[in-house]
Amino acid sequence: MPLRHRVWQPIRDLQSLTTRAQRTGKGMGPLVEVPALVRIEDEHWIFERIDQSTLNQLTHRLVVAGEHGEQTLGVTENLHVALEVAKRMAELEQRVVMIQPL
Repeated sequence: MPLRHRVWQPIRDLQSLTTRAQRTGKGMGPLVEVPALVRIEDEHWIFERIDQSTLNQLTHRLVVAGEHGEQTLGVTENLHVALEVAKRMAELEQRVVMIQPL
């Protein structure tokens, strides 16, 4: 049986996949930010659960302005921690962090 040589043409071969992905994306509507329940540290997956009592103790939200609007960095248990994070962000990354009370 003769060997059949196939010519790879990525644009042509992937066109149906690209079209289907774009059509599906339009049907889903605008993207919505979802808080992560999983984070990765040193190539290990860390699954997080937050107890309701912990959520009730949070007092301040940290926000930075980005290209696409505001982005929440996280929340803290008191104003002192929020100020320390904002100070470090200003010193190390030259970013201004807004502190919002919850």
